[in-house]
Amino acid sequence: MSNLMKRDTIQKIPLIPSWMLWAQAFCFSVLYAIWVLPETILVRHICLIAGAIVGAYQIYRFRKFFLTKKAVGVWAIFGLFLWATIHLFFLSYDFGLQLHEFQSIWKRTALGALFALGFGMALSQQAPQKQSRFFILIYIGLIAPTVIFLIRYGFTHFGAYVGISVPDYWTICEWKTFCYVPKIDYVCFCVPTLAVALGLLKNNFIKGKLFAPINAVYVLTIFAIFFVFYAENIKNGVLYGILILLIISGSAAFRNFKKHWIQKTLFMTATLAVVLAFLINHVQYNESWKTFGADAKIALDTQTYRHWIYDGNNGYPNNELGNPVSITNYMRLAWGKTGLELIAQYPLGYGLIEKSFGHLSKINWPESKLHQSHSGWIDLTLGIGLPGVAIILCAAFFALRNLHFSQREVNSPLLVMSYWTLVALLLIWITTEISQRVYFDDLIFWLSFVSGFGLLGRVQTDIQKSRL
Repeated sequence: MSNLMKRDTIQKIPLIPSWMLWAQAFCFSVLYAIWVLPETILVRHICLIAGAIVGAYQIYRFRKFFLTKKAVGVWAIFGLFLWATIHLFFLSYDFGLQLHEFQSIWKRTALGALFALGFGMALSQQAPQKQSRFFILIYIGLIAPTVIFLIRYGFTHFGAYVGISVPDYWTICEWKTFCYVPKIDYVCFCVPTLAVALGLLKNNFIKGKLFAPINAVYVLTIFAIFFVFYAENIKNGVLYGILILLIISGSAAFRNFKKHWIQKTLFMTATLAVVLAFLINHVQYNESWKTFGADAKIALDTQTYRHWIYDGNNGYPNNELGNPVSITNYMRLAWGKTGLELIAQYPLGYGLIEKSFGHLSKINWPESKLHQSHSGWIDLTLGIGLPGVAIILCAAFFALRNLHFSQREVNSPLLVMSYWTLVALLLIWITTEISQRVYFDDLIFWLSFVSGFGLLGRVQTDIQKSRL
């Protein structure tokens, strides 16, 4: 009797008014478009707070689903904030700095988590056709950073030719200017969009909709994002873009390979040809790739060559070719190795999302000029410790697991978006200097969104099975 009552309770999924979802979709679209732009903090906070207020209401309406075992990932997100609080009061190396982050970064992240968790659950509750309508507005937000870059690029390089006087803010600015946007911003906010476009193309390819008009939008998105990486010479973006392209196109081609194997073989051959052509051009354009092996030998010998400690202030060593090492190769590898050694030395972390690598380096080498290791996961582990990162990865595992067991992938672009966005973010954190500012907010936002969307999707899938 109790099982029947429990099933009846679960099947009574609350209905969230559509206007709330449209408001959140609009807030998300605006937020994602301007998240990395300078001098937009007021608008960002308005979007986060408005979305969080609605999200808190949605979480309250869906509260009964948190008592199921499928909600382990959601509870892990709550556990992350609990761990941050415990670390602040009992494990802090610098209470003042950590308290400042707790009142800034962690506060924004908490607002984003409320916004995203409620939004994800409420969207998952909608019928596939309604989801597709919300997805249009959400996708506009996803491509907005790329579109804004293209506009700024056009103004920068062609504005003078057509006689347009453009404010500095709408041009591609130099480093240390007020309107400068770092390259890693485009990695963080464009690579996931690239993965979404590729994932949706794969979905249509599997369903036999290769020539659907919407595919043109996805193809244009892919080319536009790769243009951003090429124009800004963003090696991380190129590498992760190609990696995701190979993963998604490979999974599409080899799914039921015997069916249409000729077309799939041609498709993979064409994909590999494009990838190789792009890689060859990129390697020729970047001298650092040609000396990577020689630079790596020097970088990994951190005891003999200690130039990495001073962040370039004491020059750089020569490699075995007799030439100065590539700064990018040398620093990334030397700092990566040092970061891993510091994790073993400080497994509970220093306590800061930003620059814990620098603070811990200062403890070991007082003359150190270091800040970050150029690996998001290493920096984050040095900040919140192995327990904190383990909680994040646990939440990601259960979020993706719930999506995997949901049976609505064929009909839901939001499910495809959720899956590939989170996968892309987990990948780019490996070698990108991304444990700082809004990038951590973005990671937890998407982790919360996917957790909420996957939880309700899994619950509804189980309900459908129980009715058969």
